[in-house]
Amino acid sequence: MLRSAPKHRWVHRRPARRWTGKGKFLMLSAAGGLLLAGFGVSALTVAVPAASAATGDITEYPVPTSGSFPIGIAAGPDGNLWFTEFNANKVAKITTAGTITEYPLPTANSGPNSIAAGPDGNLWVTEQGSPPPGGPLGGPYGNRVAKITTTGVITEYPVPTANSSPNGIARGPDGKLWFTEFNANKVAKITTAGVITEYPGATIGSHPQGIARGPDGNLWFTESQPGLNLETSGDKVAKITTTGVITEYPVPTVGSHPEGIAAGPDGNLWFTEPGSGPVTTPSPKVAKITTTGVITEYPVPTANSFPAGIAAGPDGRLWFTETYGNKAARITTTGVITEYPLPTAGAWPGGIAAGPDGNMWFTEANVSKVAKLAVARLGCPRDERGRGDHERHRGRDERGRGERGRGGEE
Repeated sequence: MLRSAPKHRWVHRRPARRWTGKGKFLMLSAAGGLLLAGFGVSALTVAVPAASAATGDITEYPVPTSGSFPIGIAAGPDGNLWFTEFNANKVAKITTAGTITEYPLPTANSGPNSIAAGPDGNLWVTEQGSPPPGGPLGGPYGNRVAKITTTGVITEYPVPTANSSPNGIARGPDGKLWFTEFNANKVAKITTAGVITEYPGATIGSHPQGIARGPDGNLWFTESQPGLNLETSGDKVAKITTTGVITEYPVPTVGSHPEGIAAGPDGNLWFTEPGSGPVTTPSPKVAKITTTGVITEYPVPTANSFPAGIAAGPDGRLWFTETYGNKAARITTTGVITEYPLPTAGAWPGGIAAGPDGNMWFTEANVSKVAKLAVARLGCPRDERGRGDHERHRGRDERGRGERGRGGEE
């Protein structure tokens, strides 16, 4: 079932897909890609200049398997962080001291992507599929959801729809795991016993990507891929109830390519907008959406930085990665962004998660590392502490929205 929020008419252009150069498309939906827009507001953002992370603020740990291309990451119930290795066909855990243990998946070329902790004490992984060298894209690879125990025992469950390209995954409020099917334009749930139910209803050609549990008891997901016209395109954020009713909300910026999504400490959902398009590429943004569908966007200071993964931090802020900007960054709930350059050039940070140690952990796909960012050591930049024009502007935008600021409501 699909319910659509009110929409404006826009001119649509088909953007290009991003190629990793390793026989795969880069799809970094946190836990990781694009055209429609609608009601919302664009906020004035105060950007704190890129801070210099001192030695010890960011620590990188090499993954044992070279070229493993780690993507998704999540905190496990065992006090470790768990992550996927897309190229290496493995799932791995890293202790908060940096010790890594890898577990190969049973099925070859499964392309593990996103990962989430389940209500059963296990980790759950989407297997997007990874063609072997020379193999056709969209072939019979992956298309499963896997369960891995904290001792490394793996069980795989095939997705009913062929070549669905399962992508983002999150724990739902109903005791099930919910995941997106990028190619099939569906959202699905899987019980801890492995029973899968699929819900068609996302706009055709929208390609659902990241997914997160919302504070309203629904699941929220991003739709990142464009179609050819108003009725068949992404550039939306959507919610799905636990009974399968989908409501979509157009993102204000055309070509925003919404990707990662996470619940924030302010009762809103926050998502990344890398921006993508062959004709024009919008400036990258981070945005929030209220549970009634009102969207506010905040420009990222670094151009073409491709913000990807996003997660709530222990400090009351949201933390996100900038894949092409080679930075980790944080944003306050009032829209102040601070960026931190990474020690290794060309690292391609992707998935990000809060660890049990009070730090933020993220993957570095291009250099096969996992990194730890010491949140407490970074403190609070002066620009984040004061109430300035950005907060007054934000308040005006959200209180006096008028025609542009009303989101649809189910």
